[in-house]
Amino acid sequence: MKKSESTKRNILHKGMAYAAAHGLYSLSIGKIAAVTNMSRTGVISHFANKEDMQVAILAYTEEEFRKQVVDISVDEDALIHLNNFQQRWLEWLNFLDTVSPGKQASCPLIKASVEFKASPNCLVRQFMQDQHLKMINYLTKLAVNCQAQGYFSQDKEPSIFAYEFYGLYTGHVVQTSLIDNPALTLTYKKVVGNLIARYMR
Repeated sequence: MKKSESTKRNILHKGMAYAAAHGLYSLSIGKIAAVTNMSRTGVISHFANKEDMQVAILAYTEEEFRKQVVDISVDEDALIHLNNFQQRWLEWLNFLDTVSPGKQASCPLIKASVEFKASPNCLVRQFMQDQHLKMINYLTKLAVNCQAQGYFSQDKEPSIFAYEFYGLYTGHVVQTSLIDNPALTLTYKKVVGNLIARYMR
């Protein structure tokens, strides 16, 4: 990897860590320069502007999500695949805690979808809309595969499963960012387990 590429990835990684702890909206060229010990000129040389940097940080976060959650969840057995994913998705929050230690980190992707909701023409919001659609389609596909292999009832709607599952996860992320209570994780696991069981009836 060239030095310029290595430097840019360091910027993106530090940007992801900042966004996990503080959100993306407030992340400026100056702030990323401070956390990376670089000059503003050094940072901006890698991006067209602040918005371009923010989108690049989200793309990097999505790439990390694929590596930490999606890719290692895959299994030919659809139910194992689903269970792997739901466990890894939960552990994604633990990974973010290691990236931003002591900051009660949360998912930058979910944070950004809320932070930029009032900016309809913003490139960050457009990125998040695309990312959200990809996630819903992915969750729907997991449910479709569970149906195809006989795990889920044929009278259930895979798209509804995706909506419920995503809603449960985002709700859990919001609660854990506000309340430091380890019992919330156990509650989330139980609720998701009940959701999966309901679709298997």
